[in-house]
Amino acid sequence: MIYVDEIARSSERIAGLITKDNFTSQVPSCPEWTLFDLVSHIGEVQNFWSHSILEAIADVPWPGEVSKPDSPGNAGKWLRVQTQSLIDAINSTAVTSPCWTWWGDPQTASAVARHQVQEAELHRWDGELALGTPNSLPLHVATDGIPEFLHVHRFSIQKLELPHIHLVASDSDADWHVNDAASETVAISGTASDLLLFLSGRLPVDKLRVT
Repeated sequence: MIYVDEIARSSERIAGLITKDNFTSQVPSCPEWTLFDLVSHIGEVQNFWSHSILEAIADVPWPGEVSKPDSPGNAGKWLRVQTQSLIDAINSTAVTSPCWTWWGDPQTASAVARHQVQEAELHRWDGELALGTPNSLPLHVATDGIPEFLHVHRFSIQKLELPHIHLVASDSDADWHVNDAASETVAISGTASDLLLFLSGRLPVDKLRVT
């Protein structure tokens, strides 16, 4: 199945960040978390989704108990095990196999795999921010991540009284529309990476061009 290479790449970078000397570093973009909390979160999420994909039931979430790291010193190794379990589950499952999702349709293994690319890559950015200057999200990941974000959060977005928002990626020919039935239009442009980081609450709007 597609997406597994990106999940593996981002997760390995997260696993490689944590050491016995920095696991208490605060994560500015997730202010309640230390680096250990971040690594624990992504591993627990991957453990949950690996079981959910293999269970192949769309009606209810997997009811089991997720794995947790036994110590900060073991967190990187533990995360690699959870990532491999997720990749194995994705690779062994048909793209249309049913799977529960918290965002509703499509409730398939492919939709979960797509979302896990964004989960891993955004938290890779968070982890790098905790230790210095993070690298931008890859263009193809961010370009797919923006419409994925807008779909996953569509019900929350619909509750907001928004103008028509036109998102324009300055580093590609891609663009997206939010609430395009509204009469007033606001254009927001920036790199695809910066647009997705803005949507996910990681970058202030003054880092983008707004007209």
